[in-house]
Amino acid sequence: MNSRSRRICIWLVLLTSLFPWNLGISSEPIIPAKVLFTYDHLLDVAEQKIEIELPNQAFSFLAKAKEIKPELDSRFHNITGNAHWKLGNYYEAISAYEQSIALDGKQNALLLKIADFYDKERKPALALKFTELYLKNAPTDKARLFRAAILSRRSGKEDVYLSYIRLLESDKSFASEEEALQTSLARNLKLKKWKEAEELSLRYLPFFPRVEGMYETLIIARRGKKSPLLEEAYMFACVAFKEETRYFVRYGVYLQEQERYLEALSMFRRAFYQALKYNVQSDWGEFLFLLRQTYTKLGWVEDALAMDVLVSDIKNKMNLRDQDVQNHLNTYRKNREYLLFGVYWFKDKDAILADEYRKLLRERDEETSEKEFLFVIGPFAVDRMEF
Repeated sequence: MNSRSRRICIWLVLLTSLFPWNLGISSEPIIPAKVLFTYDHLLDVAEQKIEIELPNQAFSFLAKAKEIKPELDSRFHNITGNAHWKLGNYYEAISAYEQSIALDGKQNALLLKIADFYDKERKPALALKFTELYLKNAPTDKARLFRAAILSRRSGKEDVYLSYIRLLESDKSFASEEEALQTSLARNLKLKKWKEAEELSLRYLPFFPRVEGMYETLIIARRGKKSPLLEEAYMFACVAFKEETRYFVRYGVYLQEQERYLEALSMFRRAFYQALKYNVQSDWGEFLFLLRQTYTKLGWVEDALAMDVLVSDIKNKMNLRDQDVQNHLNTYRKNREYLLFGVYWFKDKDAILADEYRKLLRERDEETSEKEFLFVIGPFAVDRMEF
């Protein structure tokens, strides 16, 4: 019995030490999350849940981490963003990433992820903002300096665009090799070495940002390899040669091939506007035909008929009378191209009439902007294409 009593006594001591509250001894209330997990441990678990494709479960661990440490750090926001990204909630993810950047602006990979997202979403001003934040950390990144230039012009910041172009062109590292480079690019294209041609053009494009052959090579190489980035190459060329028409026409044809007719329309409209603004002598017949063709594809009969009249009027411009233009405008007062042509026709002849047609053009754009995605699509969505 003595032996049994001693064993009972030992067990009572152990129980007393492990569970003091059972014997009426006061103790601090225990919060399980604080006892079992630290803040960093909870974030580790949340990251693991994302890695094993269970991003929904990550949020409960993030919530527990927030209870422990309400003053959140950049890592918390990063993991929150990653969970949303994995679920396809991209805007929620980007919002979380931006909060992370606000706390730690040195996260270069994250800055580029945000910039590329906004670029893909056709928000060039926001893409430029985060590209420039990245460039504060990495000011010698030529590829990103080039992208900053492209985004600047797309955002309507012409002076910023030119400053980036001058900065890129100030580096003469490969100036003496330009001829040899063009020869090498041409050889790769001739041999259909699309990958090599693409890589070479991308590598040296930031050093020759206004050399047309670099853009031509990139377009041809990506078309040859059926690259999903072909559209980006057209975009680069349109931006670099904004005062031309040919790249807008080629980009529009590409969009037609993809049956993206509203976007193709925006490109052909841009070509028409550029031709009027800069008095381009060539390509008129081509892009006016393509405009009519696109209207036909969209089933917009009145606009297609307006294009027939416009083609005739431009062809016979030397004999065209003011009254003819007014009559045609009265007939096709909802067609954007003829209204634009009317403003162009009267802007140096009759300021009152030109202002009237400008007003009609703006009213027409406001009325149809949602239907046509006006000022949303294309490299220069911020430009209203008016005289």
